[in-house]
Amino acid sequence: MTPDFFTRLGSLLETICKASNVDDADHTFERLLDCLVIDILSRLPSHSFLRCRWVCRHWRALLVSSQDSFTNIHHLSRHTRPMFLIRDDFAKHDFAKHGQDLFVYDENENKKIKKKKKKVAFEKLHLKPELMINKNSKEEPNLLYSCEGVLMFDSAWWKSTYYIVNPITQEELTLQCTLYPNFVCALYFCPNTRQFRILFAKVQGTSCTYFVHILKTWKCKEIHSSTSFNFLSKNDNPAVVNGALHWITFHDLKRKDIAPCENGIMVFRMDKEELFTMPHPVSSNHNVCNSKQAHLAMTLMVKDDRLCFCNMLIPWYIVDMWLLEDYETRSWIKRYKINLLNERIFHFGKRLSEIRIRCAWDIKFLYIQEGELLIHLYDDYELYLYNLDRRTVKKLELLRGKMLSYTDCKLYHKSFLAIA
Repeated sequence: MTPDFFTRLGSLLETICKASNVDDADHTFERLLDCLVIDILSRLPSHSFLRCRWVCRHWRALLVSSQDSFTNIHHLSRHTRPMFLIRDDFAKHDFAKHGQDLFVYDENENKKIKKKKKKVAFEKLHLKPELMINKNSKEEPNLLYSCEGVLMFDSAWWKSTYYIVNPITQEELTLQCTLYPNFVCALYFCPNTRQFRILFAKVQGTSCTYFVHILKTWKCKEIHSSTSFNFLSKNDNPAVVNGALHWITFHDLKRKDIAPCENGIMVFRMDKEELFTMPHPVSSNHNVCNSKQAHLAMTLMVKDDRLCFCNMLIPWYIVDMWLLEDYETRSWIKRYKINLLNERIFHFGKRLSEIRIRCAWDIKFLYIQEGELLIHLYDDYELYLYNLDRRTVKKLELLRGKMLSYTDCKLYHKSFLAIA
């Protein structure tokens, strides 16, 4: 906890003790109004907030009874900008010794640190050794999804075993999937029911059957579509807009090929649990749906609460960015055009121009926040923030020796949301 918090709280308690001649600190805390305690504790960092459960019996009872209120306060007030999560690749070779080496980088906090001329700070997410994800895994599990502070892993040894963990509360669920073969499409948080759910797809010949697993009730139900749904999505975190999940459609099972442009985006309505597709925008001078490589270069993100379609044209390294201005009419507007080979802006442009045979997955566009696009260069283990309006770029300095891989960089929010 912060020293300033203890100083102010200590002064307040000393005043109360002198006024009431009370020596028992436990009873002293009880003299504080609950609304005052809630207001004070809601301003604390998440790790300090959890430690407050052990201050006294009254605070513990208050935190337990007001868990939803505290969850909402932290969830709404502290996540103005997401952090991103990285994992130490070197730990994969000695998982039994290191466990889950997960690190969080918070750009806002590092701005404060840089002003003080200190080194960039990474916060390690600690997962207790007694958690099943550390005890049952012979190899380091793969990080699949990050949703509202909850992480989902699959077992590298048993592909039907999944671990769902909240690193802040240390709550964990282990899920054994009986669907085979199964494809995990998303871990998502349904705002109407305030429940975490998992969307699975079971491949059956030339069509897919989709299931939703509700973690709180431990029930699995089939999603009924009006027509036979034969599409699979890319293995990315979905873009959440307008109460729906959105992915780039990667595979058409009937055609046994990539999906056509009119089915380029796969959509799942969370409230009605409906699946359908919609077209993605197409550049007039390029046929973007001509290969799997082209589909791998497409990304869906969210900008200003609107769906953003990001398409990198290989091998020119031209990035077209479209915004869905009107969701109902599917009206797309092309807003940005980025030339990654422009050396005046991107100092890595020369490297890209010399190696034109690179694949689409070598460059990953992760998210847009406050007008800045986070770019991940896989082979070079580098991260850059590009300001879309100012056309400026800055490199994020990572931990020495910390390597990034395609699946090891996710958006992350700290939260107290319960998994079940």
